[in-house]
Amino acid sequence: MSIDLDENLVQEGDVVTCRHCQTQVGAQDDPVRDARVRESEPGDAGPSVHEDASHFTDRVIVFRQVFCPGCLTLLQAEIVPADEAPGRTRSVKQVST
Repeated sequence: MSIDLDENLVQEGDVVTCRHCQTQVGAQDDPVRDARVRESEPGDAGPSVHEDASHFTDRVIVFRQVFCPGCLTLLQAEIVPADEAPGRTRSVKQVST
């Protein structure tokens, strides 16, 4: 049985794959484990991001993009502290009744 995690990812058992090219991207406990990651300056996210993050935090802030390793579909984009792991934490959990 397959479960749609979002418009780009599907989970079958413990394996998460790209729905566009069927490349394995991760596992239930880490859906983007095998994804490609690109980090750049927060301003690269677009013209609405123009403040210097150092005004608000002492941590280094990055614009992180996560891509499918097979077809390079963008799976997520976030502006986060550089020392934090990719933020995709959604997973499917079995609920017993």
